[in-house]
Amino acid sequence: MQIARLLALSALSAIGYAQQLRPGVWAAADPGTLPLPVSGYQVYLVGELHGVKENAAIFGQYLSKLNGSAGLRDVAIEEKSIYEREAQEYIAGRSGIVPAQLCLRANILDEVRRLNDGRAVDQQIRIHLVDIDSPADAIRQHLLMLKERIAGGRDLRIPETSDLKSSGLETVENLKRLQGSGPYAAELRTIAHSIRAYQQGLEFGLGPPKGSPYLDDREDAVAENIRDMLAAPDCHGVVALYGDDHIGKVRRKDGGPDRNLSFAPMALRLQESGVKVFSLATFPLTGRYAWRGMEAETIWSAADGSLANGETLDKLLAKAHEPALLYFDAKQERVKIPSDDINRSQPDAFLLIRVATPMENRCAVR
Repeated sequence: MQIARLLALSALSAIGYAQQLRPGVWAAADPGTLPLPVSGYQVYLVGELHGVKENAAIFGQYLSKLNGSAGLRDVAIEEKSIYEREAQEYIAGRSGIVPAQLCLRANILDEVRRLNDGRAVDQQIRIHLVDIDSPADAIRQHLLMLKERIAGGRDLRIPETSDLKSSGLETVENLKRLQGSGPYAAELRTIAHSIRAYQQGLEFGLGPPKGSPYLDDREDAVAENIRDMLAAPDCHGVVALYGDDHIGKVRRKDGGPDRNLSFAPMALRLQESGVKVFSLATFPLTGRYAWRGMEAETIWSAADGSLANGETLDKLLAKAHEPALLYFDAKQERVKIPSDDINRSQPDAFLLIRVATPMENRCAVR
């Protein structure tokens, strides 16, 4: 009987179906066949270890399921708000070039663009870049753009990047007064958060970041922007791709500029404000990843993770004939993955990639 079940699992995996190994645990070759929820939530968060190539296909197939089942058309990604218009032009097919500053997200943009191909304009998926602007030149670029768009703003002086910490917030207030309750209020709010995060030492572009990524101003900006998306009359939910650290539902202890304060990840902030949130943490069990110009191999393996009964994940994979993916519904099966941070963050589900492939480098040589 056991041999027959394993042979059936092997055959199902070969043709792309997911197979339930035990209550709450599934194996699959194709993420689109997994029992990911498509209703009951307002925001569907996909967390990732950055730089894993498989993340794009996982996100793209989940987006396709949500779009087909629930009509969801709004995507949020962990990128700087200033580049949202350029990203939208690309995924809508009106531009053929991935914006240079979004090269780390080229594969995700390609997934959305592919899903939009051949769709009527009013059925296309929309993309929203909901993070703060960084580094300082991106903040200044956003201020310059709004200066040209807000009536009366052209006479306003925008400070140089070296002066943003001291006079950037005053500039935001001046633009707010000019536009009143106009259409750029959310962008100005995000810029104010961006300046305050910059004042606290956070800077990130295409290379290694500086400062603490766990700042209230950053996380508040993201949560506020997602809530704005949900408030739109034609929004049928939001699916967002963020780093695993941001999709947890419990407080961390390493927030603030000195990494020593209590800190609520974006998912928890949304949930505490009344938004129904599903959090999926994706994570590679072995392999390689490439991010911000650096490539590395995981320092852990499937043997470092285990089920609640103590069975290690390498043994589970072997029993299941080494499927590409393992999916765990955390409400039914508690799994310990090789990351204490993610285990403590208590997402609703885990999607484990057996062998990770490094993301291709689409960034120009600098």
